[in-house]
Amino acid sequence: MREPVLYDPETDTLLVEIRPWPAASAAEINEEVGGEDAEEGLVVHFGPDGKPHAYEIEHASARPELVARALNALRAAKGYAAA
Repeated sequence: MREPVLYDPETDTLLVEIRPWPAASAAEINEEVGGEDAEEGLVVHFGPDGKPHAYEIEHASARPELVARALNALRAAKGYAAA
């Protein structure tokens, strides 16, 4: 099982996977699916179903508000109330 939160200290990038990849077939796995800049330093990645899959935070150590938002989205996706 993959960890839902991955941090790369070399690039100071945090990836928070808020739900498993929803691909149902090999064709969908290879489909070009990207993300969009939600705001400065935050990219939201979408699955082939058009729903958010992961939050990618650039310069994460300087953006605690974005880290909190991504972790709250993960908590909500897992069925926990937001803090």
